[in-house]
Amino acid sequence: MTADNGNQPDKRNNTEDERQFEKQLHRISRSRSHMLVCFYTLPLYIVALILLLNEGRGVTFFMFVYMAVYAAFALDMVLRKCPRCGEQFFVRILFLNFVTRHCVHCGLSCRPRGNGGSTDGGRHF
Repeated sequence: MTADNGNQPDKRNNTEDERQFEKQLHRISRSRSHMLVCFYTLPLYIVALILLLNEGRGVTFFMFVYMAVYAAFALDMVLRKCPRCGEQFFVRILFLNFVTRHCVHCGLSCRPRGNGGSTDGGRHF
């Protein structure tokens, strides 16, 4: 509330809160996209392992790098909290659901509400 507009809430605070809310949803969506890219590149990883093994090369470093990237993306998803309910966005009890676009507790979508000037046509994983 501000003194110059009576009992009306301050619109700047509301828009700032909405921006923060949308920013959190964008981060949640981005962490989901990272995990999906890692998951969808698994066949390429397997082919690369087979090629390296056929050439007699060591694959230990290659395996550790892929597992570290996968673990980092999974940890990023696990740590994301829903801005509405405050619970873990993708985790219910023990299981990580990286396919869903909605909070597994309250159903909040991680997709942006409006176009917001997006240049990708609103396409998301």
